[in-house]
Amino acid sequence: MSMDRKKRLFLFPAFLALLVAGCGNGEQKQVTSVSQPAPVAVESIVPVRTNGEAGPRELILVPATAVFHNGELAGVLIVGADNRISQRWIRTGRSLNGDVVVLGGVDKGELVVGTYNPALGEGVTVIKSPKVTEEVQSK
Repeated sequence: MSMDRKKRLFLFPAFLALLVAGCGNGEQKQVTSVSQPAPVAVESIVPVRTNGEAGPRELILVPATAVFHNGELAGVLIVGADNRISQRWIRTGRSLNGDVVVLGGVDKGELVVGTYNPALGEGVTVIKSPKVTEEVQSK
């Protein structure tokens, strides 16, 4: 390979980089931040609970109104420590006095939205009522 060809192969990427870097015409673009939506008030946030039985007879329960379905999948909306909603897929069992027995997917004490609302999506921040906070702290 000739020396001129080597120089051209080296200089072309350098020239191209300088050309692209200079295309802004000295204008600075203003970066806009994406604002977070306002927190949503939720009337019913309840802890996942058990039937009170100890040992192998203990059942994990969530309100039937908290469970939503997507095809054959069942899920609940979990409220995390940061007050943000996350969807959690669960394995359900039988219905029991207005509750659903959960065979897997949630643990006792986790907080769920008591009545499913499709407007509450992944990452939405919710506001807990003082009553809910008192109930959780008393357990």
